[in-house]
Amino acid sequence: MKRLKGYLLILLLNLVCFISLSAQTDAERKFLASTDSLNTLLFDAYTGKDYPAAEALCQKIIDLYDAHATQLAEGYAYFKYSSYYNMASVQAKQGKKQEAVNSLLKALDSRKMEISYKKITNDEDLKGILDAAELQPVLKRLKETSDYLYILQNAPEYTRTQSVDSLPRIVYAQADEPDLKRVRDYFRLDSVAVAGDELATIKRILTYIHDKIRHDGQNGNPKGGNNSINFAEACKDGSRGLNCRGLATVLNECYLSMGIPSRVITCMPKTYINDCHVINAVYSSTLGKWLWIDPTNNAWVTDEQGNLLSVQEVRARLRNGQSVRVNEEANWNNEKKTTTEDYLYEYMAKNLFYLESWTRYGFNTESDREKLINYIFLQPTGCDSEERNPRNYSVNDDRYFWQAPQ
Repeated sequence: MKRLKGYLLILLLNLVCFISLSAQTDAERKFLASTDSLNTLLFDAYTGKDYPAAEALCQKIIDLYDAHATQLAEGYAYFKYSSYYNMASVQAKQGKKQEAVNSLLKALDSRKMEISYKKITNDEDLKGILDAAELQPVLKRLKETSDYLYILQNAPEYTRTQSVDSLPRIVYAQADEPDLKRVRDYFRLDSVAVAGDELATIKRILTYIHDKIRHDGQNGNPKGGNNSINFAEACKDGSRGLNCRGLATVLNECYLSMGIPSRVITCMPKTYINDCHVINAVYSSTLGKWLWIDPTNNAWVTDEQGNLLSVQEVRARLRNGQSVRVNEEANWNNEKKTTTEDYLYEYMAKNLFYLESWTRYGFNTESDREKLINYIFLQPTGCDSEERNPRNYSVNDDRYFWQAPQ
């Protein structure tokens, strides 16, 4: 049950975030131990093509949840509804179409689990049941809410006629500032840079930080200042990592310390559920644009000719159906390859609806209580996200948002 088991593990990872924020009760610990054992048996039954046994195990997990629901926190409902999804898969494998349709409806109508339209329509186990009339309304809803490329492609255009005279220019600390000199020395960046080659230097510093500090999206960032030295010190023994925002903060200060303008860019979906992503936009004087640089995935993006693309270009090309590609070296924690299809056409297509920039970039910027920063929130015309920082400037003009450094 490689695919099915993988999907279960995704749901379990979503639960980890919820569980880590609240103490587990004895009942919850016992429930997790029981479901873990049942899921192992489920995996074995599916891979052994014993689909009736797999179906029965799905029902056992559902019954187990129902029997203990009053003792479990709300997030544990994921187990029940992911099991309905898995039951639909194994019922479809047995040719039990109506039963499979009913199980899938229970999973999707619950709205207790997050799965995209694309993942469902590409699920080989479910291919034979997706034409059922009962499923069409829920599939239509999923397409409109979770077909992320479709949503991005149908977003309104930006408005470049908006007056920006009263809006601030984005400023960048200079490399000779004392704190950035400390960053440069702390990370020994002179030994990483490639003399006379801006693009090679940008890539090498990216990979250096990606390999030095692992990504950990579950446990928040270290206490203290939100700066590269504090974060790196907390992670240097390998016992912890940083989330995507923490990694982007570290990398941003490294680039600034080398005299390369860089930004932390928060990428957000149209409707926030439980995830967004943070990357860097790094200004190449050679190319005259803000390059897409992602320390979580050691990633940059190119067109079909291998030309490096800006964040602005990647978003536009996804909207227009033009080719984009992630670099071959892209990976997560040197453990899992980052692929173009999953990363760009699924994950980042979801997270490019809204973009957020800071008005000032330097050392310890987000935790500097004496000089609070503002945020610039770029949104398609007519769209107003609820996920807004109270210090935002909301704009519809992408040319203002992507202004070149002065």
